[in-house]
Amino acid sequence: MTEVLEIGVSVLMFAFVAESMITSGLGLTIPQIIEPFKNKKMVMLSLIANFVLVPLFAYGLLWVLPVSDGVRIGIILLSISGGAPFIPKIVETAKGRVGGAVGLMLLLLVVTIFLMPVVVPAIFPGASIHAWDITRSLIYSMLIPLVLALFVKARFSDIAIRIQPFFAKLTNITALLLFLAIVYLDIDVIVSNVSALPVILIFFLGAFGIGYLTGGKNRNARIILSVGTGLRNPTVAILVAGQYFSSEPMAAITPLLVIIIGLLILIPLATRIGKNAIS
Repeated sequence: MTEVLEIGVSVLMFAFVAESMITSGLGLTIPQIIEPFKNKKMVMLSLIANFVLVPLFAYGLLWVLPVSDGVRIGIILLSISGGAPFIPKIVETAKGRVGGAVGLMLLLLVVTIFLMPVVVPAIFPGASIHAWDITRSLIYSMLIPLVLALFVKARFSDIAIRIQPFFAKLTNITALLLFLAIVYLDIDVIVSNVSALPVILIFFLGAFGIGYLTGGKNRNARIILSVGTGLRNPTVAILVAGQYFSSEPMAAITPLLVIIIGLLILIPLATRIGKNAIS
């Protein structure tokens, strides 16, 4: 039974990542993708915030507040993973500029896909990780589904509009099943690491704060960068953790916990900001 569930977790993990990319791609248009690149300052600030400041904050946090190896690996992987598929929806709820959020999400995702195979083997030299293995996994599970979805959106927009809600629901169902399966398999590990929850919360709040400060005085920039930087990309972190750190279950569980905590905070916060913007 356990072996079947472990295989099921691997399948669900791949499906969750691919479905997330398809859902995002079906909602993207070329103008939305291009928009953020027109503001070179924002592009540079978002890259520095996501791939320099957040990883540095993660290392500083883990140095001050030591945690188990699994939690440490999960936070580090998450700190170098950007472009969460949840970004546009949260920004939309806060009445921010959705086009900029979509473009930022794609920018961070593309950088993550190319950065991860280079950085991970360097950060974890003792682990049996090869850059091409990570590259191949990300290409198959993320880049190809995203490109195919973008093609459908560009050539068959009516079909894309009809099927996107289906893939969005499928992604949510898969994420729930993945979470339940992981919890069932590793409940003892999760309970033994419950003391790491404050560290996970601080990591999210720190990443969110970095994005907020990077956004400066511009309201849209603050909303987009705080959400985009705070919500890391759990799909990438979970994929890499599941494939290369299977001996540390918390490495895959930690990104899930970060995103759950993040969404529990951001959804009501974004709703309140959106209502204030209307009034």
